Parts: sequence; structure tokens; C-alpha cells
Amino acid sequence: MEKIKIGKVVEIEGLNIIIEINEKEISEKINFKVGNQVTPVLINKLISIALLNGKELIGKIEKIVENNRFYTEENFKKQDNKICIFASLIGIYDYYTKKFDEGINNFPFINSEVYSISSEIKKNIMNISSEYKLKIGKSFNDNDVEIFANPDILFGKHLGIFGNTGTGKSCTVTSIIQGLKHRLTDKEGNLVKASPKIIIFDSNNEYSNAFENTNLKFLKIKKEDLKLPHNKLSYIEYYKLFGASQGVQVPVLKESLQRNKEIKNDKYSFSDIKDEIDKIIEKNSEEKNKDWNTVKGSFSYNQWKNWLNPLLNRIEMLEQNEELKLIIDYNEETKNTVEKIKNDKENNVFIIELDFDKEELDIIMFIFSKLLYNECKNENIVLVLEEAHRYINEEDIGEYKLGNYYIQKIAREGRKFGISLIVSSQRPSELSKSVVSQCNSFIIHRLTNKSDNEFVYRILSNHSKGYLNLLSGLEKQHALVCGEAFGFTDIIKIETANPTPKSEDPKMIEKWRDNERKK
Repeated sequence: MEKIKIGKVVEIEGLNIIIEINEKEISEKINFKVGNQVTPVLINKLISIALLNGKELIGKIEKIVENNRFYTEENFKKQDNKICIFASLIGIYDYYTKKFDEGINNFPFINSEVYSISSEIKKNIMNISSEYKLKIGKSFNDNDVEIFANPDILFGKHLGIFGNTGTGKSCTVTSIIQGLKHRLTDKEGNLVKASPKIIIFDSNNEYSNAFENTNLKFLKIKKEDLKLPHNKLSYIEYYKLFGASQGVQVPVLKESLQRNKEIKNDKYSFSDIKDEIDKIIEKNSEEKNKDWNTVKGSFSYNQWKNWLNPLLNRIEMLEQNEELKLIIDYNEETKNTVEKIKNDKENNVFIIELDFDKEELDIIMFIFSKLLYNECKNENIVLVLEEAHRYINEEDIGEYKLGNYYIQKIAREGRKFGISLIVSSQRPSELSKSVVSQCNSFIIHRLTNKSDNEFVYRILSNHSKGYLNLLSGLEKQHALVCGEAFGFTDIIKIETANPTPKSEDPKMIEKWRDNERKK
């Protein structure tokens, strides 16, 4: 679409202006849009106002109304049905350098002429200045304008992907990862080859076939093949894992761990920890011990047992959970999954099945993220948290809440060491604020929950807040992109993933019909 005159400025209030459309042709296009005919005046469209220095003010259309709603009764009777546009000024475009800068240092005048912007200018405004570019979709209002992201920021810092169930979050995650093989270019537009290393926490088994025939080599790690031996934990982390209380439990647990480290050279199981605690109880109930300052007979065996039973029960509970024990208990033949991923030179994507209940997931997340943080610095790994509210819920805060602990450390410090996050969730308002605050870029699909919309409002820049009213009506596969990785805030259609993850809505009637046929 080429540049078209729209109307003139009739009111200025700060960064907000009102434009009166007096062009009959434009008015008719707005009121009587036919077929695929494109009008230059739509919500979210960009407009321009020429300045005297060869630059142009760029604004965004926020609202369109009939003029006579605000005029006098006399004007109303004249049937002067002009149209007014409410727009916000967002930045300045330089024709000579073809660059766009956010922020305003000039203002229009009353009767300044207002124009639509051409597709070429839109492309320049949306352009990103980076060594590499990743195509992620097309502008919703201008289908011929391709939208790119800076991949170093998109993957090198933290990315938030939010939206209701069924709006396309998983497809978006898949699309941007697939794009690393098909849509990654240098600044001249030449296709670039890269071998990423991306870990996906797949809670719903959605990604099992998402990377077949994509040139991305992937490894599926089933829950029964996940190995995260606990003996990599520090003393303090053991206190958290077992919920050890200060006073008696922490010192006894520490002594047990010290003995196991000395005797078994870090090759110890839950049973070994528990056995050493029992030995400590026996010892301290029979004789003087300098560490405990107790004498024979001061505290009985039963007293020691009562103090330490909650700790022993916690260890025993973990030991009796066969599924969890196979994952985190020490086994001489066990190979650390994180270490395996780190040393894997062949695969690009690691899909980890995490179909566990909340408490099990909490422990697994704690140990996995600790190992990742400690052992994979400078490995340039991206960790995708699908259904992130399950792992990093804001309510999971407290002395013995495990899941958030190292994820928050990765969020705060990980990008310095080559570990970054993609946080995907249907409930952004429930996520850890500490983690989300570290996200530099966002892809936001349809959101209808009031709390989630309020949360998004707080993370949007001032000139982007007008987009919030559009979020509840976005189609599937459409999203608002904003933040450091993108050249400009805009609503776009995400590039189609091929193949797509298995995230379709359940076919209830077909299933019930099958049930009927089997009767």
C-alpha cells in the first residue's frame, strides 16, 4: 500500500491527537469495505505527519468514531458525517537514514496533513539492526511486511510467550525453533546454518513429532530415562530437599552426609543417608558427644527419634516413590541426564517428558535446574518451560519450596553464562514475578482473563499499552510481539510451524461416538 492522504489534525493533547477525515474516498472505504479491499484507516494502523526537517512523526490509530458524536446539535442536523481518528504519537522516522526512533521531540500543528505510511516505510520501521535475523511472521495489517527478530536477543536473553489455551503458544515455540534451520539469515538476507542446543520441558507430550523432517536433530527423553542423581546437591540443598528444620535435624543430616561423603566418596543413596542418621541417634543417646553437648542418659533414644522422625519420614517417602527414586537416587550405572545433554554433539533439541504430579515435579525441577546452572555455563543452552506456571508459580515461595530456586537464579544470572529461558504459559499472572521481570521480549497471544491482562499491561511500554484492548480478540496464530528482540511493537501472524506440535483440542464427540460403537 502506497502513501495516501487521510485527513488533518484537529486536536492535540500531549502525545494524543485527533484527525478529521475529510476525504470522501477514504470515508467510503472505512464505511463500506468490500471484499479484500484494504483501507489505510484501521485500528492499529500507522500514520505519518511531515515535519519541516525532512522527518516524519509516526502515530498509531487507537480509535475511530463519527465526528458528529462530538459536535453540536446544529452540526448534527447538517448531517456532517465526517469521521474522526484518535491516534497516539509513538516516534519519529527519518527519510534519509530510513531509521525509526521511539519517543517524540516535535509535535504537529493544527491542520497538519496526515497520511498513511507505505509498506516500504513500515518495513523500515519494523526493521531490526542486527548481524542476524530470524523471520517470525508477517504484520497483521500489512501482509507484505515480514517481521523479523534479533535471534541473539530472542534466544540469548529470556523470552515470555503467553496466551489462553488453544491460541497457538506451542506452535509459536515450535515455529521459532524450526526457523533456526529455515528462516535464519544474515543482514544481507543469506540463509545461515546453525546448530542450536534447546531443552524443552514437555508436560503434555506435545512435541514428540514437532521436529521430524526439519533438519533439526532431536532426542526424546522419556520420564523413565531421566537421571538426576541427588548426590550432586550441596548441604544446604539437601536441607531444602528434605525439609530439615534448624536445631536438631540440620546438624544430624549434615553429619550423616559428611560421613557418607567420606566413606562412600559421594556414591551414596537415600538408604545410606537414613542408615547414618540411625547410627548418629544410637551414638548420641548412649555417650557424650562434643558436637551435641549431651551426656549419657540426658536424652533417650526415643527423644532423638521423635526429633528426627519427620526428617526420616521425608527421606523414606522419597525412597518409597519408585518412579522418583529411579530418577534421583544414586545408582552406580546412572548417567546424569544434564551431563549427557551437555556432551551431546549431535542433537539440537532435547524433549524431556515431565508428566509428574506437583511435588515430584518440584523436586525434579530443583535438581535439574541446579545441575544445568552448575554444569552448563557457557554452553549456550535454551531451556523452554512449557506450561511454566507448573514450575515457577508465584505461590511456590518459601523456605522449602524447591522448583523456583534455581530457575530464578538462571533468570537473574543465566544469560551471562549462556543459559536462557523461554517461558510459555496460559496464566502469566500466576508466574514468578522474579522470573518474568527478567524477560526482555514477549510474544502474547489472546488473553481474556482480567488478572492476566493487568499483568501484561504492567510489562508493556507506554506507547504499547493501547494494544491491550486488542488481545482478547486475537485469532489463533496471531500475537502481539514486543520487547528488545523486535524492531517495533506490532500484532503479527506467526509463521506456520511444520510439523505442528500435538496440541489440538480434544475431539469429544468422535470419542463418545467410538464409545457408542463399542457397546
